[in-house]
Amino acid sequence: MRKPVFCCLAVAALSLVGCADSGTSAPTAPTAVSSQPTSSASSAARAMAESKSGHAVGVTDLTLANAGWPCIQPGNGLVLCGTPGLGLPPIPPAADGQPTYNIMAFTLDHQFVHKVKLLRPDLYHGQPCQGGEAWVFVDFLNYYECIIPSEDE
Repeated sequence: MRKPVFCCLAVAALSLVGCADSGTSAPTAPTAVSSQPTSSASSAARAMAESKSGHAVGVTDLTLANAGWPCIQPGNGLVLCGTPGLGLPPIPPAADGQPTYNIMAFTLDHQFVHKVKLLRPDLYHGQPCQGGEAWVFVDFLNYYECIIPSEDE
């Protein structure tokens, strides 16, 4: 049975995001505050899109963070990067949240693990998950989650 990876990570991740602004702790992972896509963010996104697996050679959480992608380390052995301008879903969920979120997961040594796609419940109609597994409803986020494995899995 597949365990929802993002579910546990998001709780810890978003808790860290809230603490990062408190002045009492430093960010625990590469971070970027820009919400506007930059030309380097566009270059990183193009490189990801051009790769068959969605992970271009040389693209890591560090290159994404440097290109304006918000990245966090939720403390569960992964670094999660959300796309510029969207980031990660809020907790508690927003009533009129974004339709989808696309998140990249990396190991702590900057190796790509998988993609996570989140889909708002009103848009889920039983369609297949691109990764081949079933969509899993993540209650506290109020999104369906689809893990899209790397080609190495």
